[in-house]
Amino acid sequence: MSPAKVIEKLLLRECRVKEPLNRYESCIICASSVVWRISTLFPEGFIISNAAAQVFPNLASIYYAVKDLNVPLIAVVGTTAVDLEKLISLPVQSAEIEFKLLRKTYEENAEILLSLYDNPKLLNAALMEINVDNQIEKLLSIPEIREPIEQRKLAVCGLVLDEDNLYGDRPNFYLINFNGISDPDEIRNLPELEEIPESVRKQKIKRIHVQF
Repeated sequence: MSPAKVIEKLLLRECRVKEPLNRYESCIICASSVVWRISTLFPEGFIISNAAAQVFPNLASIYYAVKDLNVPLIAVVGTTAVDLEKLISLPVQSAEIEFKLLRKTYEENAEILLSLYDNPKLLNAALMEINVDNQIEKLLSIPEIREPIEQRKLAVCGLVLDEDNLYGDRPNFYLINFNGISDPDEIRNLPELEEIPESVRKQKIKRIHVQF
């Protein structure tokens, strides 16, 4: 489709009036390719997106969501459909900045992951999990984020949207990290998550990469 036709679509598309939100329930940092799902499923979410759910380019927006919008949850959401190796290979200088943490994640884990996963999709999913873990670790290193977590006023979680049916038999979201904890068994037994039915915790808290 030509640029002009895309502009025409935007100009003619009906903008339905909605009631303004009184409160955001979460700040969702996600891969751009899943924004359409996120916005439909979580309309109360303050959504920040980029190609691979990176926190570095968006720290000011995340801070705004925590301090001004008083969100109780930050969710870092990756997807199995994003080819992370391709992103860090982009031949542009801006990629050095935007994917700084992702590149570091790849360099530190690629060799061990390659020896564990000969299936490219499993390898990519494992790398995405570690990427999400490291994004959360970065957030937890920031006092303005860590302090409300310690006060039980805020939580940070990591989710992966399985678009390749690697975790189950259909596309679904899976919880892989909670406040920096990445062991699925430990997450399932956290008091903070007791409100979630045990059957859901058992089915939807899992990882591809569980070697720590």
